[in-house]
Amino acid sequence: MSIATASVRAVETPAYEELIARGHGLVPVFADRAAQCESDCRLSDETVDRFRATGLHKTLLPAAYGGYEMGFSALLETSFSIGRVCASSAWVCGLYMVHSWLGGLFPKQAQDEMWSQDPGAFISGSYAPIGKAVPVDGGYRLSGRFPFSSGSPGAAWNLCGAMLPTGPEGRPAPAFTLVPKADYQIDWGSWRPVGLAGTGSFDVIVDNAFVPDHRVLRFSDAVGSTAPGAESNENPLYRISLLTGVAFTLAMPAVGAAAGALERFIDENKVRQTHGAVVLGGKRIADFQTIQKRVGEAAARIDACRLVAQHAIDAAEREARQDGKSSMPIRLLGRRSQSFIANEAKTAIDLIFDAAGGRCLQQSHPLQRAWRDVAAINHHISLNFDAVMSMYGQFVFGLPLEGQY
Repeated sequence: MSIATASVRAVETPAYEELIARGHGLVPVFADRAAQCESDCRLSDETVDRFRATGLHKTLLPAAYGGYEMGFSALLETSFSIGRVCASSAWVCGLYMVHSWLGGLFPKQAQDEMWSQDPGAFISGSYAPIGKAVPVDGGYRLSGRFPFSSGSPGAAWNLCGAMLPTGPEGRPAPAFTLVPKADYQIDWGSWRPVGLAGTGSFDVIVDNAFVPDHRVLRFSDAVGSTAPGAESNENPLYRISLLTGVAFTLAMPAVGAAAGALERFIDENKVRQTHGAVVLGGKRIADFQTIQKRVGEAAARIDACRLVAQHAIDAAEREARQDGKSSMPIRLLGRRSQSFIANEAKTAIDLIFDAAGGRCLQQSHPLQRAWRDVAAINHHISLNFDAVMSMYGQFVFGLPLEGQY
C-alpha cells in the first residue's frame, strides 16, 4: 500500500489503515456541508482546516518537510470515500494531496520556500500553458489569466502553466511556474458552473510577477522522470510521471460519486412504491427486475473502476522502485485507466439516475448533484475518453502520439 522511502530525516508515519480511517472520518463533515459547498462555489476555510488537521496532505509530501511519502493508494481511497458524499470536496482535497507530490518535483529551493516554514501550505493550479513568460535576469516575468485553479481559496501557492520562449531544443516549451498568493488575485466572479461547483476553480490573475528560475518546472521533466526534485527527494515516488499521479485525482471523485449515488438509490428504494400512471401504483420499486439489473450493473462497474485504478498505480510504483523512471507503456496504462474509470463512473451513475424518477430533478437532491458532478469530471480535457483511448491505440499500433501522456 506504500512505496518504500529513503527519508531525509526520521518522520513518524502513521499506518496506512490509520491514515485511511482519518479520511473516512471526514465523510460525515463533507456530507453535512455538501449543499453549502456547492452554493458557495468553494470549500469553507473551516473545512479546509479540518482536512489539514488529519495530516492527509502529508501522504505524498516529501519527508524533508514532515511528509509520509506513502504513495498513491491512500490518495485513491481518500478521493473515493469523500467523493461518495461530495465530489467537489474530494476533488479539492485530492489536489491538495497530489500537489504536495507535484511540488516535490520542483528544485529544492522552491520546496524550501513553500514548506520549510509551513508544511501545511496547499497548492492550487491551472495547468494549461497559457501564461506569458518573459525572460529576465534570474527568471521570468509572468502575466496571464489562469482558469480552473481548483482549491485556490484555501491555497498559499498557485501552479500557473506557461510557455517558456526557449526550451532545451531552442523551441517554446510548456512549463509549470509557482506563484505565491501575494503575487496573484482571484477573480471571485469567474466560477459558477453546472457541476463541480464547490471546487472553487476560480480564475487566478497574475500581472508581471517575477518567477525565479527555481520556481519553474518544465513539463518534459515532470512527465519524463527527470524532475529536479527527484535529486533532493530520493524516494522513487518522485520519478513517477506527472500525469500518472495527477489525473487519478481528477477521475476518482467520479467513481466515489457514483458509489454514493448507488448507495442512496438503494436506501431510498427499498420500500418506495410507484405512484405514476405508466406503471401501476402501489408496486415496490425494488421488485422490478429492470431496477435490480441496473443496481447490479452499476455496482460491478464501480468495483471494476477501483480495481483498474489500483492496478495502474501499483504498476507505476513498482516500476519506479525497480527502474527509477516511468516507461511509456506504464504511462499510457495510467492515462487509459484514468479516462476509463471516469467514463465508467458516468455510465454507472446514468444507470441509477435514469431510474430515479422525477424527484431527483430537484437541484437540492444529492443524487442530482452527484450526476452533474460526474458529468463535469468527464469534461476535463485530461480525461477525454475519445482522445485518450485514441492515444492508447496510436501507441499500440506504433503511431505518433497525439495528446497528453
